[in-house]
Amino acid sequence: MVEAKLWTICCLMFLGISVTWTDELNDPKEDAAKLIENIDMVDDVKVIINYNELRLRKVFFTRDCEELYLLGHRKSGVYVIRPEGSPYLVVQCYMYDCGGWTVIQRNSFDTAITWSETWTAYQYGFGNIERDHYLGNRFINLLTLQKWNKARFLMVDSENRTRYADYDSFHLTNATDKYRIRLGTYAGDAGDALSNATYKNLHDNMRFSTFDDDNDRLYNTNCANEYGGGWWFDSCYDAHLNNKGRLHWKALCDHNCRHSLILIRPVHMYCNRV
Repeated sequence: MVEAKLWTICCLMFLGISVTWTDELNDPKEDAAKLIENIDMVDDVKVIINYNELRLRKVFFTRDCEELYLLGHRKSGVYVIRPEGSPYLVVQCYMYDCGGWTVIQRNSFDTAITWSETWTAYQYGFGNIERDHYLGNRFINLLTLQKWNKARFLMVDSENRTRYADYDSFHLTNATDKYRIRLGTYAGDAGDALSNATYKNLHDNMRFSTFDDDNDRLYNTNCANEYGGGWWFDSCYDAHLNNKGRLHWKALCDHNCRHSLILIRPVHMYCNRV
């Protein structure tokens, strides 16, 4: 058993996939709560696709959804991962377009959550991983520290058309720098509402703001307090997806987008469509 485990670890490390073995668990619900930092963001551990493997000591934990994809997982859904320097996390993985995308935000026009949460809530995450949620700035920062990532902002407009905005690099700085967003070059059909210098608000390179931690560029106005939600406000916004019932993306939605997803994935040059 030990020799087989060591052989598997060596093979995976050769492929550049980090692994963490865990001891066998006895009571699934109780022990999962001890291991997984954000277990309260799922209704039932049974929705976690690789949970039984965790219980039976058959699993190694990957750093993101992309590594799960490389190991043969092709079913989108809820998984456990462990980014470098992070506790175990439940995340939603989208397995499509040649890779595994980690969902960091999901919102809808009829969302059940207010999105007007505290700085701490946005730091550690809230909502339901299967539905509308925000993964948490602390964990997004750790995900983007370990590899060079790209981002995809997926939106469904008022006419139920899906549009996207890709940025070929995506990084959040740490809490000391107020989780500043840093974006690369835009591509897509939704319009560039985050880094277009011709718009009034340039969200790229802005710090994150909430109603109780104001980091926007306005002197006498708190954008998060005024318009709701937490976001990388400038003065105030041309894009705002962390809001209740008013999803906005300039040139695509005038506060009337129906759904949004923010996904990240490590940058690579290969594409294996299977």
